[in-house]
Amino acid sequence: MFLKKIYIAFINSFKGIYRALKEEFSFRVEFLLSLFLIPVSFFVGENSLEIILLSGTTIIILLVELLNSAIETTLDRISLEKNDLTKYAKDLGSGAVLFSLILWLITWSLIIIY
Repeated sequence: MFLKKIYIAFINSFKGIYRALKEEFSFRVEFLLSLFLIPVSFFVGENSLEIILLSGTTIIILLVELLNSAIETTLDRISLEKNDLTKYAKDLGSGAVLFSLILWLITWSLIIIY
């Protein structure tokens, strides 16, 4: 019973990622870049910590993008008519994605430069 619940949760997670890849252009671009960047991090990083930071910040972008897409989808389900609070919530989600991209840029730049 316990393993079945874990299996179902895994399948649902995979379905969510698959659907995001099909429907979310930003996630698709970031996912394809991560398929390239995560292996590159093993060559750029000089030690385990650097590899973890390079790979981790790349994965954080994907996580934040998925959460942003979940927020936007939920808000669109509630109502498609224009609303200031809906726009505000979507802007906050986009801001979170921007911060994850800035974190990625700073981390990769500092590790590559130094």
